[in-house]
Amino acid sequence: MLRIIAKSLKTGVLTEAHPFDTQPSFGFPVIDFSRCVACDECARSCPTGAIQTAAPEPGRKTVTLSYAACIQCRECVGRCPKQAIGVSHDVEVAVYTREQLARTASFDVDPATGLGTFVQVEAHTGPSLLESADRLRERIRGRLGRSLHVRQVDAGSCNGCELEIAATTNPLYDLERFGVHLVASPRHADVLLVTGPVTRNMEIALRRTYDAAPEPRIVVAVGACGCSGGIFGEATYAAVGGVDRVLPVDVYIPGCPPRPQAILNGLLIAMGIREARVSSVAAFK
Repeated sequence: MLRIIAKSLKTGVLTEAHPFDTQPSFGFPVIDFSRCVACDECARSCPTGAIQTAAPEPGRKTVTLSYAACIQCRECVGRCPKQAIGVSHDVEVAVYTREQLARTASFDVDPATGLGTFVQVEAHTGPSLLESADRLRERIRGRLGRSLHVRQVDAGSCNGCELEIAATTNPLYDLERFGVHLVASPRHADVLLVTGPVTRNMEIALRRTYDAAPEPRIVVAVGACGCSGGIFGEATYAAVGGVDRVLPVDVYIPGCPPRPQAILNGLLIAMGIREARVSSVAAFK
């Protein structure tokens, strides 16, 4: 016993005092649209279709980057001939709708070269982050108190997200200091933390888990697969797609897999005590 106490004293406190200030070694791509020429190289290199281009009218092109489908492979970073794509290390990337994970820029296209000139970043037509935050807070007002009980559901994950969720419970991140606890039964849960694309074999089980959870039963989709279907896509023979194809999702945490800090941030947003700050998404230019 004395040896254990001595070792603990020697080791000291390992918990990150400010987990959201740490910089992970990898992150999401960020497009500097002012340097982009809409050449389609990044879109052709993207294995999940997270980057897409379209020509809504002659002489005009749009480029869209969505973190919902991004697996952070960085193929687009290496393929961009103008070096317009960098990497963000922000971990506060959770949002309230899938649309808030995407940014679209429009370009005027030169018919002679086929290259574009940046015009503007198109305005998001859905609710803003603040409006979504107010809506969620109104739903949970007076219901959750200062703690959050979470039931994690694997709807078809590769277990990458599960490993990161497990990491949030270790001494380094210590999610319980924020009042967040993992529970074994959905009947005791405030939040369903769902990972993976929803496989067709798990669809009914996921619906029943949701029905068993008491109101307001917040749903958090974790990872690229949970947000959009990821590399498995939408509506295949084996999977339904993202969690929002089956359940109403309140918070999206993108990443493949998301870092423990990102998961903590998303849970605090689901708790209604932390505003969604998506500085990496806001860095789209």
